[in-house]
Amino acid sequence: KTSGNVLFILQFLSSICNEGFLFFSTNSKAWQWDISMIESKNVADNTVELMLRKILQLPTQIQSALKLMACLGFCCEEFIVSSMAAGGGVLNISTAHLFDSLEFAAKEGLVDHVGSSYKFAHDQIQLAAYSLIPENERCHLHLWIGSQVWANKSAAPEKALFIVVGQLNKGSPLMTDAQQRIQLAGLNLQAAQKSKSLAAFVPEAFYLNTGINLLDKASWADEYDLFLQLYVSCAEAEYCIGNFDEMNKKLEAVFGHARCLDDKLVSFFTLVNALFAQGKGHQASEAGLLVLSQLGESFPTYSDLKSIIVVEFVKTKQLIKEKTDDDFLTMNALADSHKIAAMRMMLLLAHHSFVTSREIFFLIILRMVQTTINHGICDESAFALASLGSMMGNTFGDYDGAHRFGQISLRLLERTNSKNAISGVHTVVFIFIHPWIAHYRTCLKPLKIAYNEGYRSGNTITAVIAATNIYTISLLCGEELGVMDTMLRKYFQRMVEQKQELYWKYCIPFWQAVAYLMGEPNDPGQLSEEAMDEGQLLKEALENNRVRAAVLIYHIRSWLAYIFGNYEKAAKMTEEKQSITLLPNPHYLTCNYLFIDGLVSFEMVRKTGETKWKTIAQNSLEEIEKHALNPPINSEHKLFLLQAESAYIAGDIEIARRKYDDAIRSADKNGFVQDQALANERAGHFYSNRSNASLASRYYGQAHSIYLKWGAKRKADHIIQSHR
Repeated sequence: KTSGNVLFILQFLSSICNEGFLFFSTNSKAWQWDISMIESKNVADNTVELMLRKILQLPTQIQSALKLMACLGFCCEEFIVSSMAAGGGVLNISTAHLFDSLEFAAKEGLVDHVGSSYKFAHDQIQLAAYSLIPENERCHLHLWIGSQVWANKSAAPEKALFIVVGQLNKGSPLMTDAQQRIQLAGLNLQAAQKSKSLAAFVPEAFYLNTGINLLDKASWADEYDLFLQLYVSCAEAEYCIGNFDEMNKKLEAVFGHARCLDDKLVSFFTLVNALFAQGKGHQASEAGLLVLSQLGESFPTYSDLKSIIVVEFVKTKQLIKEKTDDDFLTMNALADSHKIAAMRMMLLLAHHSFVTSREIFFLIILRMVQTTINHGICDESAFALASLGSMMGNTFGDYDGAHRFGQISLRLLERTNSKNAISGVHTVVFIFIHPWIAHYRTCLKPLKIAYNEGYRSGNTITAVIAATNIYTISLLCGEELGVMDTMLRKYFQRMVEQKQELYWKYCIPFWQAVAYLMGEPNDPGQLSEEAMDEGQLLKEALENNRVRAAVLIYHIRSWLAYIFGNYEKAAKMTEEKQSITLLPNPHYLTCNYLFIDGLVSFEMVRKTGETKWKTIAQNSLEEIEKHALNPPINSEHKLFLLQAESAYIAGDIEIARRKYDDAIRSADKNGFVQDQALANERAGHFYSNRSNASLASRYYGQAHSIYLKWGAKRKADHIIQSHR
């Protein structure tokens, strides 16, 4: 009868006990029941019906209290009850003894009084109580409750705001006065702004859309400021939740009714962000550069950009040459509103042009630094100075300058106390500067802060950039693959929900590689129903000139092919990657690219002796030597393993033996578990080829154990199958 519903069971037993059909016999000392009477009774068919009957048996005053509480949902706090109790009654419902009535309901098991809150003992009880209110009276009750709480909001104004807005929205069909609807639309705007501050973008969009619908009989001309705030904010909220169709409708309204450029600026930021998120980079850049030109910051797009960059870099160096750290930290605040807006748009374009156009990125950063020095500090200045440091280190090899400006940018964050700037600055400093001076793992905590702050502040793009580098660093640092799979799934799903197409596609090759190593799919590139085929991703990246994505896919394919002994495929992937002009990458990616290229090339030198492979191998070795100096903790094991492979080919057996062991010890010491396993396996190959089966077996065994520790079951099985 009760279908196993615990509440239904308890209430059913209670009801038949109260009616005498179930009782405890003192004679037999056992429970007894009259089954024929129970069957003849018209027992409720569901929990709500049963609870209705129980509530209707209560005194009218208790029923009234439960109805009012039901209007508020599952629970309400004492200050809300106090607000209603002060109202004197509504629709024949007395509120004078609300607290006493709720305490009575608590004794009946219908309500729980926990701390300063009253909660229905079950959601079905709330539904039953609410169903007792005639539909034609519900709007009246909601309006009355909203008005009472708003009149007594001083006890908890922030909590009261959401309760009041929720109640008045439900009662709004009865609002006929235009001014009342305008006031309620304003309250919805306040609730949306508070929701945004909590990174609750779905409720933010709901409140804003509700506010807009309340103004259906008003006009932009009559309530321009309110209309503008609602539509501008709603477009931004719809972007944050990936609802681009609704966003476009709101943007059309803004661009059609806004009276000046200043009133359109926030919506232009939303539009550019959304275009980038949908993979429409060219359209986004055009829109952003057009806005910048209207703000007095024009950029060349078809000239000899490299020559212009050199000129602008020299100009920037002249400006910063005489500046001390304290000079930057004590600059006046930027006051020109158009310059501030231009800095915001340049920041937005910089985030995206880094992926699509190195030259435009450099020009934007140099212009941002020049604007800061010439006009003053704003929230975006810290990002500009951090990016200048990144350019100095990654492009010009000035690592001291890079570190200096990275530190200045972090100190500027403290000065400006801008929460909105944290995400962007952390992504630059801890992706492009900090890895040159500290272990890669030390970048993870600040990047997680960047991820959380980015979403909290609505800076979705910096959040997804942070996420992309969190999982990249984690994988390269040997994070256990089961943890990696969970991490990648979380970030992938969040990016899909946010419709950040460019970035969720970037996630797929990593996820597929992890799953393949763990032993999930039979072939990398055939991963899951959620992901696209890797070959399709590569084709799309090449067709759309997404150089970083293409290089990454080639690299991951080459890496997997190499560690599984498919050297010809690894060589093919390496060759195709070599044909692409590389853009500056974070230290950890650059080192890993050089490392795998070098290992593949040394193997091909051993097999073919071809000059092209000798050239790639030697270049990789020389470049890794440079990177291993900044700092050794991240790259010395890679250098040792390449040196071991080089010595092996050259016939320097003792050096090779020593370097293999150095690589194993260094990788173990610094926590690069996957490279430790690989170094053991390469040492096993070395001894196997020298007919030393005992040592080969020992190194293969260690590699097998470490791969299992890492979670790479397929690779561990591959060692057993290949080296029995």
